[in-house]
Amino acid sequence: MIRNKTLCHLTFAALCGLSSFSYAAEEPSVTMDRPGAGVRQIKEGDNVPDEFQRPSLAVKDWQKHHLSAPGKDEQWVKIQDKYALVSIPTGTIKQMVDQSK
Repeated sequence: MIRNKTLCHLTFAALCGLSSFSYAAEEPSVTMDRPGAGVRQIKEGDNVPDEFQRPSLAVKDWQKHHLSAPGKDEQWVKIQDKYALVSIPTGTIKQMVDQSK
């Protein structure tokens, strides 16, 4: 009986682990290689490097790219092949969208 219970727990743990990997794979992210900081993935909820908070990098024609209107103190920026909606004061990525959409 204990053996079946242990097997059940191990199977459940394995399924939970696999489902978290599949969810992470679906989440839009960008790999950035920055001098001094190394390579890292950035995704929704992460903070962007400071330069992406600058107004000069804002995507001005967001409608043309089928992006939603940025809110107060937000701007869309292009990071590699994605558009990221960034909170200007905090640098937090609120949304990421593939460039192809």
